[in-house]
Amino acid sequence: MFNCKIDENIELRLLEERHAEEVFALLEQNRIHLQAELTWLTDQLSVNDAKEYIRAGLERFAANHGLRAGIWLQDNLTGIVSLHGVVWADRKASLGYWLGAAFQGQGLVTKACHTLINHSFSELKLNRLEIQCDSENDRSRKVAERLGFTQEGVLRQSWLSGDRFVDLVVYGLLTSEWQGGEF
Repeated sequence: MFNCKIDENIELRLLEERHAEEVFALLEQNRIHLQAELTWLTDQLSVNDAKEYIRAGLERFAANHGLRAGIWLQDNLTGIVSLHGVVWADRKASLGYWLGAAFQGQGLVTKACHTLINHSFSELKLNRLEIQCDSENDRSRKVAERLGFTQEGVLRQSWLSGDRFVDLVVYGLLTSEWQGGEF
């Protein structure tokens, strides 16, 4: 399993099916806040859908193609950070993250990503990580920039969000650029 203590209050834990109700509750409480970024988040979402979301992450982890971990603040689920799209032949992967609105502005996503980047470069021996986010999502872009990612380009109208196409900004980080260490 993947569990990692970030500090005395924050921990990353691999999501398990027993967390389905907590994941569902967090999604429900933040539906409007998250819908633009999580296109799969529909009005018909159920606890069973949360279980499927968790199962998919566990399958990814078991197949050595990444992981999906909860960001826990004092035993409260605040959001999710994930490593996905692992291409072992090229030693690269993508990072993704989302956070409940009430938990923004505390550095949780930045700290969680920092920990996952350290794991990806030191333990998994990846060479490249990528973050793609909506060009209008300033919070997500600032996370990438705080972590030292370089903006590499914009994929124009690359993602359908609701009823409109949005531009995705592509950020990259190489192991040779990573400062690592403690956050």
